Amino acid sequence: MSDPMKGVFRGFDIAGAGLRAEMQRSEIVASNLVNMHRTGNAKNEPYRRKVVVFEELLEQATRSAAEGGGRDALAGGVAVSRVAEDTSAFPVFYQPGHPDADENGQVMGSNVDLFKELVDMQVIERSFDANLTAMRSYRTMLQNTINNLRG
Repeated sequence: MSDPMKGVFRGFDIAGAGLRAEMQRSEIVASNLVNMHRTGNAKNEPYRRKVVVFEELLEQATRSAAEGGGRDALAGGVAVSRVAEDTSAFPVFYQPGHPDADENGQVMGSNVDLFKELVDMQVIERSFDANLTAMRSYRTMLQNTINNLRG
């Protein structure tokens, strides 16, 4: 006989996975913002922008359930699969006297764009809101189900 309560909290697991992934993404964006003014030259590269690559967990959850993976099996959602470096070119600016300037006075700047990072932060904020709304809705559905079973 199968357990009737199996998987009843999967909605929380999925929304929680989204919250965890966005938290990691926000840490990467914060790191980009902190390091955006690190410069370099031909011998020393400046800070390179980092981006988060998400991975869908539904396939892993389905495979784990088929293999009999117990309660610890992931319910789905997303996770950070890796942190990649942005391969866009470094801006070069003329600033003789700068510690990282070459013999021509050229300095390589970081490829972090403040406006991209701010847009990413807004997207992260909205994703947080969406996941929290999903959790609240799921909680309300569970409460209504329990109330209907009682009466």
